[in-house]
Amino acid sequence: MKKMKITIDRTGQVTIAVEGAVGTECLEFTQAMEHSVGIVEKRTLCDAYHEEKVLLTADEHAVESAL
Repeated sequence: MKKMKITIDRTGQVTIAVEGAVGTECLEFTQAMEHSVGIVEKRTLCDAYHEEKVLLTADEHAVESAL
């Protein structure tokens, strides 16, 4: 499950952190919030951004996993 943590500091600077997203999912997940907040001044991508989402199937049950 994806989670978004939004922090607003005393100066009004907004930081958005995402957990549970792989690859470009984090960018898609935060897109609407970024448009609402304003201009993105800096973007730091975590290791999960560079992972690929794969779908493994076994015995007709699908399991999602990150490589």
